[in-house]
Amino acid sequence: MNSAAGDVDLTNCDREPIHIPGSIQPHGLLIAFNDDLRAVAVSSNIATFADLGPDDLLGRSLAEALDADSQARLRSAMREPVDASGSPVAIRLRRRDAEFTGLWHRHGGLTFLELEVPRHEAAESHAFFCRTSGAIKRLQAAQSLEGACSAAAREVREITEFDRVKIYRFAPDFSGEVIAEDRTEGVESFLGLHFPPSDIPAQARRLYATNPIRIIPDIDYIPVPIVPGHDPSTGQAIDLSFAVLRSVSPIHLEYMRNIGMRGTMSVSILRGDKLWGLIACHNRQPRYVGHDARQACDMVAQVLAWQVGVMEEQAATRQTLKGKAIQRSLISDIEQLHDHRAGLVRNSEALLELMGASGLCLFGREGITSIGRTPPEAAIEMLAGLVGRNDSAELFATDQLSTLFPEAKAFADVASGVLAVPLSRTTPRRVMLWFRPEVSQTVYWAGNPDKSVRAESGRLRPRTSFVAWTEETSGRALPWQPHEIAAAVEIRDLVIDVILRNTEKLERVNTQLARSNEELEAFANVASHDIKEPLRHIEAFAGLLGESIREMGDERLGLMVSGIEKSSQRLRILINDLAEFSQLGRRSKPLAQTSLMEVAQDVATDLHQRIEEAAAVVGIEQLPVAQCDRNQMRQVLQNLLSNALKYRHPGRPCRIRVYAEQRSAEEPRGEVGRAAASTRICVSDNGIGFDPKYAEQIFEPFQRLHGPDDYEGSGIGLAICRKIVQRHGGQVGVDTIPGSGSTFWFTLPIAVALSATP
Repeated sequence: MNSAAGDVDLTNCDREPIHIPGSIQPHGLLIAFNDDLRAVAVSSNIATFADLGPDDLLGRSLAEALDADSQARLRSAMREPVDASGSPVAIRLRRRDAEFTGLWHRHGGLTFLELEVPRHEAAESHAFFCRTSGAIKRLQAAQSLEGACSAAAREVREITEFDRVKIYRFAPDFSGEVIAEDRTEGVESFLGLHFPPSDIPAQARRLYATNPIRIIPDIDYIPVPIVPGHDPSTGQAIDLSFAVLRSVSPIHLEYMRNIGMRGTMSVSILRGDKLWGLIACHNRQPRYVGHDARQACDMVAQVLAWQVGVMEEQAATRQTLKGKAIQRSLISDIEQLHDHRAGLVRNSEALLELMGASGLCLFGREGITSIGRTPPEAAIEMLAGLVGRNDSAELFATDQLSTLFPEAKAFADVASGVLAVPLSRTTPRRVMLWFRPEVSQTVYWAGNPDKSVRAESGRLRPRTSFVAWTEETSGRALPWQPHEIAAAVEIRDLVIDVILRNTEKLERVNTQLARSNEELEAFANVASHDIKEPLRHIEAFAGLLGESIREMGDERLGLMVSGIEKSSQRLRILINDLAEFSQLGRRSKPLAQTSLMEVAQDVATDLHQRIEEAAAVVGIEQLPVAQCDRNQMRQVLQNLLSNALKYRHPGRPCRIRVYAEQRSAEEPRGEVGRAAASTRICVSDNGIGFDPKYAEQIFEPFQRLHGPDDYEGSGIGLAICRKIVQRHGGQVGVDTIPGSGSTFWFTLPIAVALSATP
């Protein structure tokens, strides 16, 4: 680090390679070996445990160090069907008449064996199991989040005998708060204190998510080097991400000294694969915890994570049921008043309570309808324009509007939090906006968060002061919770249904438009009057029935109700896709010169999250300018890219290629008229493919090659693509090989030569 003292770049801390320290802690022994059980690396303290030097074992079989029974047990354990690690194995070294607990795991092409001296005698196993089982039962009996976390801290301290055990919860910005604590007399309390994100930097959080237990028996340990420090077969540093004995960052050790602790252990609290929090244990003197106790603490963390999930789901379920009741009232009032705005006003109090909002407004061509406390009309127009900046239907949510628009400070007491959902995709756009006022808060930090890391003599050092530091915050509302956003979307869908029904009634008056939109009218009559209304009631009553059955504990009936709910969801997807299919002609715009390169890049940006989740590589090559409807071309490419991601092969990395092939001049059909030449746009993947005999069938509505439980969807997406392309005078097709992948293509007229587009 070259910065002067006091100038701190916190990203340096995030880049510290803590997963490849090149050393371990001295309370155990590590051996890394290949598939032939030949050692490729060993900790230099092996002589302490086996009367062997590193050179006596490197390149040789583990038989040089382990007795025959230990080798047999290890080989048997390694045949277990596990991905990374397995159960502990009793290990005895040849030259020492002592038994060790062997922990093994696979990572980076190597298998690692870590040996520790066991701390529990066999006679103690039953008593230890009973104590652990009792701890889990007491934790499961907790009725609130606070109670569950307090019970977890108490039980872990009982198991480990640490001086202080705290439950540390991460916020969305990765700062943390101590929400529960159990400690011995004389140890400082951290309960209620907040800690900045830099106290647990990004790469440490990643390791916590992959390797849930870390122990440092003595922070003053002398690191034991690994010999050699790299994998001879690859030349890469040996990755100790999953090693329990892994040596830790000097910055963290200094941090522990600064809070007066010499022994520490942490256990990750994971919700799925996301790090929710930590069980952090501290001791004023060195403190070693054996494998059995560590596993017991891990079970406590898992039960706590399960309890957190159950409580969150119960709260969301209660909110959903409440929302369904309000929706039923809203539907009734809108139908009675024949005006969705009047219906919203009549139910305003219940709607605001449901969303925890102080204001709501509808912005559209009819003007602005406000409910409760809302910002000035000019601000509402600005926010509505923000949602309408692109053609996406994505919502907009923030709990700190003034950080995006400084002028919003003027009405922070009304709209520091904004949740905006569009009611249409066409211009002029309709938008529903919910508002929350700022909530002034007092946050107690464990030291000044702006001075959490300091630079001295060219290196980063943790702070030394943990005296409570008070911060007053303003301009920030309570964050929008996922179930609140879901409720807003459901209300949006309901209002859209009403708007669509009213629009359809007006369209039926025009006989010429009725003839040109026969498919739309057929859909509107069936979907609006015969399907959507009873479906909405089915979903509401199924939700109520499911809640009652869950309280009864009848799993068989619960599964039946769950099947009703899933079928209703599939039917709603089908109805929405039918609406999309039937409205293609109505939403079409005049054809214009459009950069397909820009369209494809926009689609890839929209699908960024799904691409990351699939670990896919999407290559967009040279694409031309074509005469087309930009929005509809975006829809075609989005459908094809989404299908390529959905039907990826589970056995290999997903690779998708988007490219163009120049075609000779032809006379297209449809609205475009004659063009000088055409181009074939291809979306190629290495997915599961399918039998070519279905190459024509899949472009028909409702044609699926897989069951609805295998891949979600209605079977209309490719039919939409064909309808759009035919409107442009082009053709669609697919070349496919089962098990190897597919190339979907469509043709378009072009007016310029194939060239790079900025």
